[in-house]
Amino acid sequence: MITKRHVFHIAGYDPFDVGAVHRRFCRELATFSRLWGIAASAGDIEHRDGHPCWSVTARGQGWAVSSVYEPLDWHDLVRSGIGQPLPGLLRDGLAAGFDFVASGTLGRYFKSSFNYALFFLTPYLALALLTAISIGAGGLVVLALGRSLPSVALAAAVALAAFTLLMRSLGIRWRVQQCLAIWIFSRDYVHGKRPDLEERIEAFASRIGGRARAGGVDEIVCVGHSIGAILLIEVMARVLDRDPDIGRRVKLALLTVGSTLPKLYLHPAGAPMHARAERVAAQPAIDWTEYQSRGDTISFYKFHPVALRPIGAVTDAVKPRVRPVSIRAMLPRGSRGGRPMTHMRRHYQFVMANRQLANYDYFVFVCGPVPAADLVRAPGGPLDFLAAGGVLREAEPVPQ
Repeated sequence: MITKRHVFHIAGYDPFDVGAVHRRFCRELATFSRLWGIAASAGDIEHRDGHPCWSVTARGQGWAVSSVYEPLDWHDLVRSGIGQPLPGLLRDGLAAGFDFVASGTLGRYFKSSFNYALFFLTPYLALALLTAISIGAGGLVVLALGRSLPSVALAAAVALAAFTLLMRSLGIRWRVQQCLAIWIFSRDYVHGKRPDLEERIEAFASRIGGRARAGGVDEIVCVGHSIGAILLIEVMARVLDRDPDIGRRVKLALLTVGSTLPKLYLHPAGAPMHARAERVAAQPAIDWTEYQSRGDTISFYKFHPVALRPIGAVTDAVKPRVRPVSIRAMLPRGSRGGRPMTHMRRHYQFVMANRQLANYDYFVFVCGPVPAADLVRAPGGPLDFLAAGGVLREAEPVPQ
């Protein structure tokens, strides 16, 4: 049984600062507490060795867990990417898209995950639609005033103004700027052109390695969500460079959830990254599991992120262990007030509280009494160990 745990979390390409992350965490922890009937609370943000974190306590019948939750923060790099001037964002976004198409990576996406290929195309299709509407607005000016030079100039100005307004309204609502920034980031990072991020990854590796050497906890759980999964594996490769025996010093569990690891491993320039992932996967003392869901279209469902092939008997012996879960099982019908869930909301469910008991629950990994290695191996996940009210079940031995 776990009594003390340290959780490191690397988020995806999210522009939220640590304060916003903390507020969301506290809100979701309260939902988790009500669902399970467990007394759970989070402390205020504090800083340890210059890194923001907060304490989490949870208590059920016959058990109590004290956790430290530490988001490995890179939101400032994300915000600078999304917030760059629109002309540069469009120029670099189109260049990045061309890179992924010309390199054959988009074709590999279609072969490995049709939904992810559509996710790649979505911002570019949205951009084409907004451009067409803007050109149409300019065309109406020409139809009304004729094709004289002044009217054509006015039409061009109207089209440009319409495009700017649309990008600042629908573009933001549809996350066009954010998606373009994601692909710019992905292109630059896979080609080794993000020294600022490399410095951050080195700092994260130092932090995790130092925490493992300090001991004093029953386990360390490292979570990577979305693009954060890519960064987590890069971090762990550097941790292993410094301390190959780290997995023998403390129980160390890696969770990649809503992962987009293949997005760069399938790029020709991503071969070094893929090799580092293979190295992490080969470490017997590091327990790595990936959770996937059909409902999450911003990921590679039923595709092994290291073997780079559909999951099946051949990939069963290759880490990470892949566990398919149902997002619908976590969120009962009507939990969104009758509104359809967006693909982004489903993508974030992996790091939010469930609305009904299910075989995957992010917060049980954060502050539950069961070791992560047991949770990921049990068919029912937390349901095999906990009952409502936080009562520990008499669990059968977990298969190894």
